[in-house]
Amino acid sequence: MTKRILLVEDDLPKKTQIIDSLRAASVELTFAQSVNEAIRRLDETTFDCVLLDMSLPTFNEGANASSSGRQQDFGGRQILTYMWELEISSRVMLVTQLPGFKTEIGKEVKLKDLDEALTKDFPGLYMGFIHFTHSTDAWARRIKDFVDAL
Repeated sequence: MTKRILLVEDDLPKKTQIIDSLRAASVELTFAQSVNEAIRRLDETTFDCVLLDMSLPTFNEGANASSSGRQQDFGGRQILTYMWELEISSRVMLVTQLPGFKTEIGKEVKLKDLDEALTKDFPGLYMGFIHFTHSTDAWARRIKDFVDAL
């Protein structure tokens, strides 16, 4: 059975490695590279899961980009909130290479603390995180295990 996956990622090298890790799996991949594009994709299609980057721009770059198209450390949380409010039941796995994120007032939030908050705020929707790193492929096995378990 083919699984439908939404990959929300704006970093091309990371996106390419994630795609490569899923080549052998029976999946149909759809892509989004900004908060708004991810929300549009979620409105258009039902997905089995979402592989979500946390730090995302509001808009894709190009003609529609504006000053509000800046990078947001918690762009992924906006997508989770949207899914929660509309009761979109696709399971979400955060895939990040960052150890922490800065709030709008500059306060650092460690990945472990963010994980705990997302688990509490989005039970049954948010399924945890995978720490992505270019130097090892442990993250690729975790993604494969997550997709296989759907």
